This record gives sequence, structure tokens and C-alpha cells, in this order.
Amino acid sequence: MNGMVSRGDLKRFLDGHRAADARLRKETLRRLASLTVDEARVEYDSLCRVWEASRSPEDERALDRRAIEDRVALRRRLAGLR
Repeated sequence: MNGMVSRGDLKRFLDGHRAADARLRKETLRRLASLTVDEARVEYDSLCRVWEASRSPEDERALDRRAIEDRVALRRRLAGLR
């Protein structure tokens, strides 16, 4: 075997991943819709902790620059400038 993947195998692989992604998304949306306010807050807090733990100093600087750029753009739009 030359290490090449057949077109049919690749298509089946990708179709399987698309189907799995659609099912996971549907189940996630169903689960999120059933959360209470307190459960939703716990979920949000958990996501924030993961985000904070995964950030590097470079990310923080980039996010700060992006926040500044976004604020300047918003002020220009509100002032009627582009």
C-alpha cells in the first residue's frame, strides 16, 4: 500500500465526522436549553476558568490590543466617522 487514502474512504471519514458533529451539537443545544439559571452560571464560570488558565501573556497583549482597536472603531462609528 502506498499510504494514499482512497477518495471513497476519505468521503466516508468526513461524512462520519460531519454526522458526529451534528449530533453532538444537537445534544449540546438540548442540554444547554434545559439548564437552570444557576446551572448556566456554573457552566459559564467553568468556561471562564478554562479560558483564564489557558491564556498566555502574548494572548493577553493581543486581546488588549484588540479591545483597544474595537473601542476606537466603536467611538468612530458613534461619532459618524469611519
